Amino acid sequence: MDHIPPADFAFQNGTDPSTLDPHRATGQPEGRVIFELFEGLLRMLPEGEPDPETGLQPLTPQPAMAERYEISEDGKTFTFHLREGIRWTDGTPITAHDFAWSWLRMLHPATACEYAYLINEVRLATEYNGSVVNIGDKVEVELWDRPGETPTSEANVQHFPRGTMKYGTLRGIIKPDAPEPAENSTDDQREQAQLDWEERWIYEIEVADPNAEGDGQATLERFAMSAEVAASDETVQRMHGVLVDFKHFGGAQAIDDRTFVVHLNNSVPYFLNLVAWYPLFPVNQNCVETHGTPLWTKAENIVTNGPYKLKFRRLRDRIRAEKFMDYWRADEVSFETIDFVSLESQNTAMNMYETGQLQWVWDLPASVLEELKDRDDFHSAPKLSIYFYKLNNDVPPLDDIRVRQAISMAIDRRQIVEQVTKAGEQPAFTVVPPGIAGYKGPEGLKGSVEQARALLAEAGFPGGRGFPKMSLMYNTSERHRPIAEVIQQQLQNNLNIKLELKNMEWGSFVETVQQEKYEIARYGWVGDYPDPNTFLDLWVTGNPQSNTNWSNPEYDRLIKAASSELNPQRRMELLRQAESILATELPIIPIFFYTSAEMAKTNIVGFAPSAQDLHPLSILRYRSDDAAPAHSQD
Repeated sequence: MDHIPPADFAFQNGTDPSTLDPHRATGQPEGRVIFELFEGLLRMLPEGEPDPETGLQPLTPQPAMAERYEISEDGKTFTFHLREGIRWTDGTPITAHDFAWSWLRMLHPATACEYAYLINEVRLATEYNGSVVNIGDKVEVELWDRPGETPTSEANVQHFPRGTMKYGTLRGIIKPDAPEPAENSTDDQREQAQLDWEERWIYEIEVADPNAEGDGQATLERFAMSAEVAASDETVQRMHGVLVDFKHFGGAQAIDDRTFVVHLNNSVPYFLNLVAWYPLFPVNQNCVETHGTPLWTKAENIVTNGPYKLKFRRLRDRIRAEKFMDYWRADEVSFETIDFVSLESQNTAMNMYETGQLQWVWDLPASVLEELKDRDDFHSAPKLSIYFYKLNNDVPPLDDIRVRQAISMAIDRRQIVEQVTKAGEQPAFTVVPPGIAGYKGPEGLKGSVEQARALLAEAGFPGGRGFPKMSLMYNTSERHRPIAEVIQQQLQNNLNIKLELKNMEWGSFVETVQQEKYEIARYGWVGDYPDPNTFLDLWVTGNPQSNTNWSNPEYDRLIKAASSELNPQRRMELLRQAESILATELPIIPIFFYTSAEMAKTNIVGFAPSAQDLHPLSILRYRSDDAAPAHSQD
């Protein structure tokens, strides 16, 4: 490998990021890079001094691409005013239209953004994202003419640039007779038959110019997804689909180049925190449409708008970012270059830190924690995050609540935090970590090994007899294996349940869980904003982040009721009731609440632990009496 000069600042970023697309990312290794390459209307930045007791630095959403904003009295309308003269890295101006297009892309069903639910309260967002249309709705139709498509060809999977768009009012849907699947059909066959049938539906739409005054000139046109239907009836045009017209009637509108207005169905107390979260960051339309997904994120193609721009990416080695000189706050950005180093080995990371090749590491070997705790460069603080196991509730016998409760009760969490992780973590029996202002969660189901055995027997597996062998999946990391091994041993000893451990690299692990081809899987979740909702709305029926196949109508009702509850105490009580259901039914098994344990060089100014584990790198600098760090040759 050719030698490159060291970066001004380098740190351990964990596993290789699976994407740099803000609308496709879900993990921390991706998030840390995206937060430096891109910027939203607002950005999470420090406010005030670190808490003297916990050492936590409070972060709040502060003006970024938007220089100011107004919120209506009812808390449902947010008006953002963009700065003058802000630019993309390709030199073109950033406007409110970039945000309108990016939010539309983030919500588009084909983008498959797992975070789309975050803005469910934006007007028409849920309907657009979920492809829900009703007669009388204002709708958009995308014709089957994306680049390279012909009326009979396969689809071009790049959904941006879109085909010719038509807008109007849905007046009717003509449906052929529904299929009668054979009795012995599999679920997949039934689902395919349903999709084939829906493709043959003919949508009758009164097409009109959405910008015309009044109803304008409207003509009734007919559309279907099936090439066969379109070919056999010249009055039918082939299309990709019909969605509500979010572009013209949704709650994310560019009023002019510098004014972006968001309309919510209900007020959301933490909405500004969402605006500062990376799924709502803008992406460059021309870049995405020219190169397509995922090629637009390659170093030679990507166009960004954050404090740093992508210089190069070496798989399984590092991502190098360099300061973006036209960034609006560039004069306050100290480091010229930053390396996000892909490192899964705790010992290697620690060695590179001690030899000056890294300035910050956050995944420390448990074996040396005791001796590191007394050093000036050691930082530890509670984190708004939880370590837990997902259970696939579709896989028998995990579909039995007694089995899930028995497994949870047979796990000795104290042994894990005291003998394995050793960084001051707290055993968890509920899902929301302590430390959120105004919220007191339920106790959770503590139970005993005796109770666990009784429940397992009641479920038909006395002494573990007849219990099928299950696999526990975790992604490659020195932290996950020893935890899994202890739990494997505990379940064997306490319940006579045998677990097979399966280690996978991050990309395959995420994909396998998303496809729900697992039994038990290790997960962690860091709060996206400081509110219980960020830990609880994940488990609402149909949430793409859940992947547990668990569903509880009362839980869904409580989360929905909390979303429109204006009284803060009453809202917290609704969330507490919901968490109580989750902590009793246990579609996931909480193991512990994280505590951060990290090393950062003492000459860095601006570094402090934060509850959400966010560390804005663009505000860090070295103390002026110290030059850049001492580097050893790599």
